[in-house]
Amino acid sequence: MTRASGVVVATYNIRAAIGPGEPFPAAWWRHVDRSRLERIGSIIGELEADVVSLQEVAVMTVDGELIDMPAELGALTGLVPRYAAVAGFPILDPADGRAIGACLWGNAILSRLPIRRSETQGLPIAADDDLIEPDGADHPLAGIAYADAPVGARERRCLLRVEVDGPTGPIAVVLTHLTHVGSGQRRLQADALARSLEAQPGPAVVAGDLNAAIEAPELASLGGALTDAFSVAGIPPGDPQRASCGSSRIDHLLARGLRPVAIAVRRRESAGASDHDPVVA
Repeated sequence: MTRASGVVVATYNIRAAIGPGEPFPAAWWRHVDRSRLERIGSIIGELEADVVSLQEVAVMTVDGELIDMPAELGALTGLVPRYAAVAGFPILDPADGRAIGACLWGNAILSRLPIRRSETQGLPIAADDDLIEPDGADHPLAGIAYADAPVGARERRCLLRVEVDGPTGPIAVVLTHLTHVGSGQRRLQADALARSLEAQPGPAVVAGDLNAAIEAPELASLGGALTDAFSVAGIPPGDPQRASCGSSRIDHLLARGLRPVAIAVRRRESAGASDHDPVVA
């Protein structure tokens, strides 16, 4: 997964071009900044990746204005976009509750490699008691029933699978963004991702924000068949070099049938554009 082997893959949570900060601001859609989206496009271009996995990508209308982030980033970078969203909601004026628009909230892939096909798969939503971390758990969201998200803890999640023409044949790039709250729900989603990979053999890359460190128990089902690019590069679990969202080590590139030989978190280029930094292998 480097230029030497013919394929460079990146993952980047762009936080819908509203910039860093916690939590999502009220009327967050008013904070979407087209100049920031253009900067994100420049950051993506500087990565020189063949395939880029993007999370927290919106297609929205507000007061009659369309913001189509996958299409706009595709135009800015010259890469071909594919979009996947299973979460949609109205945009309401906080002053009077009047509908002023609508939003699709999901993930996108940008590719310079020819795309053979793409498909979207919804991920499971757990029972209510799996949506929070238990009180006393070693987790920053322990005991919190609602956390930072535009549509709350029950946000629908999905994976986007794109098959591209690699230098020696087809490669499946599987993008996902697992839930941010509730290790029980994350486990269900990681298990669904693992089953999807098992059902379609061949070279594959999983690229995305898994909202957990690679050593987290809820990601165990991904460990058997996938190679962690950080570990292959000599950066073990727990190493702060993996941090891509503050000190959190939650953005991952995992491979099957491909050997990663280098990986980096690109902090300098992306400072201030999102609450995440891009990861490239």
